Amino acid sequence: MMAKPLNRSEQNTLIAAEQMVLGGLLINPSAIEDVFEIVGRADFITAPHRTIATAIKSLAENSQPVDAFTVGEELNRTKKLRAAGGVAYLAELCEQTPGASNVRTYAHIAADHANRRKFLAALDEAGKAVYAAPVRPLKEIISAHQTSLSDLERARDTGTGPQDLDGAAREVLQDWNRLETGDQIKRVHTGWDCIDRRWKGLRGGELVVLAGTTGTGKTVFAMQVAAHNALNGNRALVFSLEMSRRELYRRLVGMVGRIPVGLADSDNSDDRKGFYAQHSQGLTYAVSKLKGIDMGVDDQGALHINQIASRARREHRKSPLSLIVVDYLQQVRGDGLSREREVACVSAGLKALAKELDIPVLALCQFNREASKGGRPNISQLRDSGSIEQDADIVTLLYREDKDNPDSLNPGLVEVITAKHRRGEPGIDNLKAKLNQFRMDVWTAEVHQAEPSKRFRQFVG
Repeated sequence: MMAKPLNRSEQNTLIAAEQMVLGGLLINPSAIEDVFEIVGRADFITAPHRTIATAIKSLAENSQPVDAFTVGEELNRTKKLRAAGGVAYLAELCEQTPGASNVRTYAHIAADHANRRKFLAALDEAGKAVYAAPVRPLKEIISAHQTSLSDLERARDTGTGPQDLDGAAREVLQDWNRLETGDQIKRVHTGWDCIDRRWKGLRGGELVVLAGTTGTGKTVFAMQVAAHNALNGNRALVFSLEMSRRELYRRLVGMVGRIPVGLADSDNSDDRKGFYAQHSQGLTYAVSKLKGIDMGVDDQGALHINQIASRARREHRKSPLSLIVVDYLQQVRGDGLSREREVACVSAGLKALAKELDIPVLALCQFNREASKGGRPNISQLRDSGSIEQDADIVTLLYREDKDNPDSLNPGLVEVITAKHRRGEPGIDNLKAKLNQFRMDVWTAEVHQAEPSKRFRQFVG
């Protein structure tokens, strides 16, 4: 089976679409991030177009202006100007483009053709493998070709390739020097002293997975970390795939004002009157404190991991981010012919994003059905994919005893179980859930009879 080549008419249409894409970017470079989220540099069908697209992307990544002149200079610097058609062709691209407003439409056309070519090539390779000698089991052939068949939404090539260790050595030595002189190393803190001591602060490139059953306070925990940073000058970006921005804002008001904000829109008029009479000062304080908070919220549902990565890059370029929160991991779409492979793609993508932007990514995660039976959770109960545990630098599990036992002597106790920590020791820290205020505070009471080490052995097995 051979992939069917494009006929002359189809090829002319595709080349024209690619010309409009490149011309549109030269006229309106503000669309570069959006366009390259749709179509990759390697997706252009002709070598000159791939060369020009690469030059445009390179200039944009280095925060350089993009137009016909600067792209020509970049191509000349890399000795690829002639191969790209010369200055005259760059000018022709601009002249032939009727306007930049439709550049995204042209990009979708180019991307669709590229995905069709990839799909046909993958089918071609799979067809050849069926009767290739020696004959292999069909199940093995299908497994071997799953990745290529599912790779229709490209993985971005955002890396810079292998590098020597000199740069890393300089950074590590600078960190050690700052520690010796008492300076602060750039770290992201949670706002809870016990957790910050345990985690030693979050560092760039780390993927932190926070898991818990429904009602344990995963979103409350994550939003409190994001708000703590945003209110202290560290820009945070939240991808909320289930909850709207309005609902998140209501929760932030309750958290910052330490008020039961749910009563503000209660169906009971007496509750509403009582809330405003008792908590108007806290409400005013919270609204004032949150005004202009440096936190972005993207509440579009069913985002693909490539979309999350592209939007995060764009926001990071506008103003550097310190933290990304994803609520939650299993709601993000990925590539793969099985649910496990799709979640693995998302997990790997979030880890790659953390490393690329050199900031921590905090991803919320669900447990599988076994965890709903009660008892302290363990790391093996992460839902859908063991790769989550492998990709994560820190895995933290939330457990509330009073959910299993309503008569618990410790109402509101949240055990923050750090089950995996690449840089430190696992263990348990205690917080007090005040979920009517959408916040948690450090637990100060004496609680369990069992020693923390004994409780810890229950979930590490």
